[in-house]
Amino acid sequence: MSRKALRNLVAFAIFLTLTVILLGAWTRLEDAGLGCPDWPGCYGHFTVPQDAEYIAKAEIEYNQKFEVEKAWPEMIHRHFAKAIGLVILIIFIGTLMGRKKDSSLPIVLPCILLPLVIFQGLLGMWTVTLKVHPFIVMSHLMGGFTTISLLFLYYLQLRPKVVSVSQVVAKKFKKLATVGLVLVVIQIALGGWTASNYAATICTELPVCNSGWTKNVDFKEGFDLWQKGFEFDEFKVHEQEKLQSDLNKAQGKAFINYEGGVLSSAGKVAIHVTHRFGAYIVFIVIGLLAILLMREKDSVLLRQFGRVLLGVLLLQMLLGISNIVFSLPLYVAVGHNGGGALLLLTVIATNYVVNWQFKLKGNQ
Repeated sequence: MSRKALRNLVAFAIFLTLTVILLGAWTRLEDAGLGCPDWPGCYGHFTVPQDAEYIAKAEIEYNQKFEVEKAWPEMIHRHFAKAIGLVILIIFIGTLMGRKKDSSLPIVLPCILLPLVIFQGLLGMWTVTLKVHPFIVMSHLMGGFTTISLLFLYYLQLRPKVVSVSQVVAKKFKKLATVGLVLVVIQIALGGWTASNYAATICTELPVCNSGWTKNVDFKEGFDLWQKGFEFDEFKVHEQEKLQSDLNKAQGKAFINYEGGVLSSAGKVAIHVTHRFGAYIVFIVIGLLAILLMREKDSVLLRQFGRVLLGVLLLQMLLGISNIVFSLPLYVAVGHNGGGALLLLTVIATNYVVNWQFKLKGNQ
């Protein structure tokens, strides 16, 4: 496969991965994360809404607040995820074939991406089988962001030539860009932990949290990665849940579930506040980097990077604030996930221009 064809295929994979990230956010926010509690299919033979009668009678392990419509977002998410795996496999094979004619084709990233996407599939399965355990959900989310980041970096490596920027000028931004990237990655992880523990709406005021939040915060509980789920036979809200719990108890099954979150209010406040402070730190550091890039007199390209970086940063902050002000509207919350991905890719591109391209130049 030629370098150009490979680059186009990688660009398509980036688009697919971004789509899956948005679909994953949509699934979580629609409470459809366990709309399909079977793996790899959906209730064995899920096809049409009429299957609800079969599902109601089947002896399935989890049947809380079941609505057939919840299965569709999850199944769409799964199909797109499978498509990414297939495309990355083609990229891996295409790279191996292309290196026979062009030995300069980078090979390291495709070799990382293939096992990564396989492991990502396992995380997706465990998300279902472990009943949306927060640590698994966060790991799955981070796996998606890692996948799109490596694909984007590979796309940059496949460019016909490195970006023309003086190494002397670029060196001035190396450290700050690296720190900014680390902070953005940590902030995305905190966002994943906030979402997986259903803590996004626990604080309804700005700039930190609700009045008196310091008396209602538990960081130890909030950042307990291996928290234990609760049994729904002790949380009988609907008759259907009670019947399912009795069925599971008769079968000797443990009915442990994390959907909706198992932490107390104090634990969720700790997570949310940490994510808020992380956002402020990222805003300051990335904002400073963007302003310095915009003021660089010796590079038009870096000034353009600065403007793009500042624009994406402001958009992401506005989306985050809108989540609080408007009580987590679906489209805004999904957009916030997409904004996080765009911000990460922009910071990666900045690091590539001011640092990594000089190290990778000899390997291309």
